[in-house]
Amino acid sequence: MNIFFILGLLMALYIVRIVLRSQKHHGMVGEKRVSKILYSLPKDYHTINNVIIPNRQATSQIDHVVVSPYGIFVIETKNYRGWIFGAENSKEWKQTFKTKGSFFRNPIKQNWGHIYALAEYFGLNKRVFKPIVVFSDSASLRVETTLPVIYMSQLREEILSYTQEIIPNEKVESIFEQISRANLIGKDSEARHIQSIQENISRQRTALQQGRCPNCGGELILRNGKYGQFYGCSNYPQCRFTHKI
Repeated sequence: MNIFFILGLLMALYIVRIVLRSQKHHGMVGEKRVSKILYSLPKDYHTINNVIIPNRQATSQIDHVVVSPYGIFVIETKNYRGWIFGAENSKEWKQTFKTKGSFFRNPIKQNWGHIYALAEYFGLNKRVFKPIVVFSDSASLRVETTLPVIYMSQLREEILSYTQEIIPNEKVESIFEQISRANLIGKDSEARHIQSIQENISRQRTALQQGRCPNCGGELILRNGKYGQFYGCSNYPQCRFTHKI
């Protein structure tokens, strides 16, 4: 085999490794900024960062959970720059710069997956959860959604805007302790989480090939939407899974 080909391949693998490390570091920086904001909340708000819990199919890794009398805030952090385009029910969103763009998983759907996992594991009503997606202030958000997709600088104000008490104080402490005890954080659990993601992707691919919803097993039905045709779950609105054609 040509020595230059081998050297080129090794260089490409090295560059990919550096890029992945950079992305991980960039994400950790954003999560640390959000953590600092959350720890500035009043004493009746209890924060847990980097939560990994088991769910029915695999594990869920959640950036931040804040338990309070006003709800359980589940926060997905995206330390992205550039223009961010997306819609609440689309499968993917897009990050664009002047000369290039890339797609990433819809963070609203990603966050709802975390909420379903928390609600099922701890036996909680989904109504007590408040999903929030947070982007870096360096981003320019151009998204269509009724749910809060905000900048980091808006996070504290957004959380404090919820003023109706829906969880008794004694239960707040109990829920916080339950989540803390169930948290699987650690190097081994993170490795298992990555493996579970890969297995879950394989399960989803198999379900789609069989015309089934990967979330609940319902039948996928061809529907017409604002942006064209798509497959939706027959159990809508209980299940809101969609698959773009």
